[in-house]
Amino acid sequence: FYRRCVIVSMGHALTVPSVRVRDLSSTLKSLRESFEVVSYAAVIDKDADMVLEETKRGQIAQNWCCVLGNEGNGLTKGLALSCDHRLRIDMSEEVDSLSVGIAAGILMHGMQEREQKIN
Repeated sequence: FYRRCVIVSMGHALTVPSVRVRDLSSTLKSLRESFEVVSYAAVIDKDADMVLEETKRGQIAQNWCCVLGNEGNGLTKGLALSCDHRLRIDMSEEVDSLSVGIAAGILMHGMQEREQKIN
């Protein structure tokens, strides 16, 4: 973990589940098959199959993961296509992209609000 991130978050960065894997596409497939985890690739593509702001409550799977790329290149096309959905944040025409940290916060909060709830 980046030391400054841990300090600024008052340690909360250590409470977010995270893992490091060698082959993310295979891991996503395994999570889908074994635990019914639905994966969402964070993209800026206009042809993404989902737009966060148009996604209604209950449309995000209860078990989900969000895959984000780096700020320079984003996700590789192959990795984005290995996810179950390609999800983007709707932005005004003047905005090219968001920093990955800002995008992650918006996506995780928005997805959590829209996930399926167990009664």
